[in-house]
Amino acid sequence: MVTNIINKAKYVLAISVLLLAISGCSSYGAAKIQSIPSGAEVVNLEDDSLLGTTPVMIHWKNDREESRLITVRFQKVGYNNKVTAFWVNMRHGSRAEAEKEAQPVKVELKPKK
Repeated sequence: MVTNIINKAKYVLAISVLLLAISGCSSYGAAKIQSIPSGAEVVNLEDDSLLGTTPVMIHWKNDREESRLITVRFQKVGYNNKVTAFWVNMRHGSRAEAEKEAQPVKVELKPKK
C-alpha cells in the first residue's frame, strides 16, 4: 500500500511540475478536507499543528512554485486515528483561485472497538 501511494505521488508530482512549467508563476494551494463522521481534528504531522476540524478548507502559501506533500492525522474521540498524505499543487495566483480548485480529501474513520 505504501509503495502504491509513493507511485501515485510520483505521478502527481510529475504532472504538477509539467503544469507549473506551462501555467507560469503561482504560489497558493488549498485542500477541502472532510471526514466521516465530521468533527475530526486535522493535525499537520510536519509540525503537530492543528489545522482545523472537519469539514475544513485549508490554504497553503509557498514562495516556490512547486507541489507540497502534506501528511495529516485525523483524530476524534471514540474513533481510531487515521493518517493520510496528499499533494497540494501550488499553481494558483491567489487564495480565492486555490479555493475554487481545492484538492478534495475525504476519509472515513473507524469506531474504536
